[in-house]
Amino acid sequence: MSLAPPKQPRSTSSEPPNQRPHSFDIPIKIMRHSSVERKREQSVGVRESQTLPNFPFAHEAERLNRDRVPQRIVHGKGGGAFGTFEANHDISDICKAKVFKKGTKTRVLVRFSIGCEGNAFPDTIREARGFAVKMYTEDGITSPVFLIRNPALFSAMAQAQRRNPQTHMKDPNTFWNFVGNNPQSLHHILITHSDRGIPDGYRFMHGYGSHTFKMLNDKSQYVWVKFHLLSDQTIKNLDPTKPKAAAFGQLHYAAADLYNAIATKNYPSWTLYIQVMTDDQAKSVQFDPFDMTKVFPQKDFPLRKVGRLTLHENPINYVTQIEHAAFSPTHMPPGIEPSPDKVLQFRLTAYSDPQQRRIGTNTLSVPVNSPQTNHNFRGNPLHQHFMQTITQPGVLDATVFGQYMMLGEDDFSQPRDFYRRVLNSQDRANLLNNIAESLGRCTDRNVVHRMLVLLSHLDRDFGQKMAEKIRF
Repeated sequence: MSLAPPKQPRSTSSEPPNQRPHSFDIPIKIMRHSSVERKREQSVGVRESQTLPNFPFAHEAERLNRDRVPQRIVHGKGGGAFGTFEANHDISDICKAKVFKKGTKTRVLVRFSIGCEGNAFPDTIREARGFAVKMYTEDGITSPVFLIRNPALFSAMAQAQRRNPQTHMKDPNTFWNFVGNNPQSLHHILITHSDRGIPDGYRFMHGYGSHTFKMLNDKSQYVWVKFHLLSDQTIKNLDPTKPKAAAFGQLHYAAADLYNAIATKNYPSWTLYIQVMTDDQAKSVQFDPFDMTKVFPQKDFPLRKVGRLTLHENPINYVTQIEHAAFSPTHMPPGIEPSPDKVLQFRLTAYSDPQQRRIGTNTLSVPVNSPQTNHNFRGNPLHQHFMQTITQPGVLDATVFGQYMMLGEDDFSQPRDFYRRVLNSQDRANLLNNIAESLGRCTDRNVVHRMLVLLSHLDRDFGQKMAEKIRF
């Protein structure tokens, strides 16, 4: 029995079957559509459904859908610029990092930001500012202290500064309840509620590493350091009782001020200083040198000049160069290492996950984040395989991190010094008004009472004045 030949599909062409061009003879354009062709959608008729094959049009829609990355979990709102760091002082006796070699010039990216608020808030609110610096070396925050020393409190700290989940409004009860239950936050609160809490733009504020870091020289001798970026424009702050119309009336006052200054060649700069503490000193000081809520007293650990950071180049594309930028404390050049600071240890592992969520798994392939070294990463070509060593592995001395005995959590000595010795009488009056303005809006009397006890322990007169100010 013979099989019937397969049926040929019915032709819609007026040409005879043997004269129709073969399918693979039809010219196909690949990625050569002009901008005009991309703007043309294809459909059956003027008012009929659209056909699928217009891929350039579909790709345009896909690009638009992915044009913006999700906002950062913290420090979502900010601004930034490119510049140069020049090391003009020699610190080779304590640090071998090439970026700090005298005479070295390094391209940098700086992103300024406000803390836990997003783009819906103006950048003139009272809050600690972020001051993130990325140095493009050949090797690959505006407060000197932080709210917490215990990394387990990080999530609670961030939530306390966000909006109330029910009212979607700022809730002073939540914030002051956190502070009242965590006296370690007091030092940071005094600084951010002083006049420094609202700088007159990013150019007029200092930046601090806040954490303690480890520096090593060519002989592997190490010291502990804190970084300070002090503004060469001096410090200028905004007075909330006498607001500048231009400042408090726009969402992006600080970002616009930075951009316009660079555009008019009024380049802002900061001088980098370090405070140096030897290992013997770290064992004998009367405070925990790795507590992020503490500072190194400058009378005991004077500032040592390192170099100058100058911003002179505005971004060409804010989204791809500033919002796509990913910063991480794990990216340290040889000569700088982490310390036993518990919050720093937490941050070393906490940055990669949100960056991959926000930017994608190829975060380091984004030009603004791309390493400057010419080494292959995660690729088979030129892959280096090292055979297992047959030598005895080195032994880590457990006392390296365990020898710094904690002397108890003294949360009042340094904040008391800041209040009594750093601030003058007018500064203290402004601090009283700034805290009262927020604490006075609390509706939970238990929260207010706890804060008044805390402030009275800091300074009895200050606590009494606060109680009178908010009429408690």
